[in-house]
Amino acid sequence: MPYTYTSGPYAGRQILFGAREGRGVEIHDVTDKNNPFLIKRVTYPNLQYCHQVWMSEDERYIYVNDELDENQYGFTTRTRVIDVSSLENAHYVTWFTTGLPAIDHNLYWHHGFVFQANYRSGLRIFDTNDDPINPVETGFFDTYPENNNRGFQGAWSNYPYFPSGTVIVS
Repeated sequence: MPYTYTSGPYAGRQILFGAREGRGVEIHDVTDKNNPFLIKRVTYPNLQYCHQVWMSEDERYIYVNDELDENQYGFTTRTRVIDVSSLENAHYVTWFTTGLPAIDHNLYWHHGFVFQANYRSGLRIFDTNDDPINPVETGFFDTYPENNNRGFQGAWSNYPYFPSGTVIVS
């Protein structure tokens, strides 16, 4: 996820938050395309296939999906939270779960809510407004009613950015 800061200590810098299979999240400064550099790598417990990240609008946290930890460790869906308020000191904070075994895939943060596609348990919506590191699940739409088990059928992604408030899931 490339991100350009418009204010604060990183104003004008273009930062790449890269989900790296087996390596965690790598934070690169790519402002100078001829001289990009690694600022920090952040790992988390039971890292398998760090798949996708998205930043909160306050630029404090990124939310991370690991696509293979459910299969490897038998976890319920886990979303990792990483504090990036200081890029040089970015660190893993915690994780939260749907409580279901479905594999998480793509998530997006919009107006205080995490919209997450979980293959067999569908679209899951978490409210981060009161507690961004322990959000509450506030809604869902099941796209694979057969079950919520581990597997790659069902919801692949979603898009919560329409002005109407409509959210689509594929």
